[in-house]
Amino acid sequence: MNKAFRKVVAVGTALLAAPAARAQSNVTLYGVTDAGVVYKTGAGPQGGRSTSVVSGVESTNRWGIRGIEDLGSGIKATFTLENGFRINNGTGINGGQSTSTTVLFDRGATVGLSSERFGGLELGRNRSPFYESLVALDATGFVNFGSLNTVSYQNGSGYSGAQYYWVDNSVKYTSPKMAGFFGSVLYGFGGTPGNFLSKSVISARINYQVGIATLDGAYFHGRDLSGLTDNSVAQAYTAGAKVTLDSWQFAGNFTNFRNPSSNASQNFYTAEFAYKFAPDLTLSGAYIRLADQRNEDRNGSLYRIVVDYSLSKATGLYAAVGYVKNNSRGTLGILNSVPAGGPGQNQFAAAAGVRHVF
Repeated sequence: MNKAFRKVVAVGTALLAAPAARAQSNVTLYGVTDAGVVYKTGAGPQGGRSTSVVSGVESTNRWGIRGIEDLGSGIKATFTLENGFRINNGTGINGGQSTSTTVLFDRGATVGLSSERFGGLELGRNRSPFYESLVALDATGFVNFGSLNTVSYQNGSGYSGAQYYWVDNSVKYTSPKMAGFFGSVLYGFGGTPGNFLSKSVISARINYQVGIATLDGAYFHGRDLSGLTDNSVAQAYTAGAKVTLDSWQFAGNFTNFRNPSSNASQNFYTAEFAYKFAPDLTLSGAYIRLADQRNEDRNGSLYRIVVDYSLSKATGLYAAVGYVKNNSRGTLGILNSVPAGGPGQNQFAAAAGVRHVF
């Protein structure tokens, strides 16, 4: 009897432990530290030159925590918390979507569920599908020195930069991949009592991968984040393709930004390439053409070249040069979030720095 009883207890214990064994989880700390010295002309309203240590010449400095728990049956619980900071002075970068107050997890704070069969659902401060489309279409790594990252910051709509990238109070669904396609859709609730539309945001994306090519497109629509009106002040769409051929990558993109309240409209045309000379050495280049649909005097063209050299899997050096030619009222600048110092100022910039990924 004792032997039989011990056998029953052992079987029961194994059955009780089975769900716990399946529910495996892990939490990852990750981040990027990046700083460089930048020299540029056209730094002030009357021109002028500047030389300074700049935080995140290539990659925005950030740290984050990502967690995944396997719930069984192909379902996982997920969370992501990410903070951006300036390494040259230690301060935070972005505020909330509708406030200048610095927030801890300005680069996203989400919790959700994901499944290879059913897709993923995330709630919180989500990355917009529009942002994810731009990243997917960038052959040069979506760097801060002249890339597709520039167009969201230096447009004339009612939103700028991070307001296109991260959406407060939002729900995002990402579909599973089927026959090369997947998509995502996001809705940001404004949270204004009695007014469902106030401060709301909508964004959607579709991606298709076939062989060596990636096709991607996205849409974004945002209302006045101040809440003073229900006006649509930001409307954007993007479409492009990226092709990978051995050591080469080529990409082309078109993006339009509009402010329906003011009728401002700007087109950005972008062409990029990246060539890997060796596993530790990459050359990349980009051309961006800004075409203002209401005033040609605001037009501008950006050219840039970057060389990246890897010292290890985590640490690398980079050197970059760029030039912007602006029309008489143009303010296009080399660095993504920093326009030229004044209208009509052309700009040359050179940078060298180091980046570490962990």
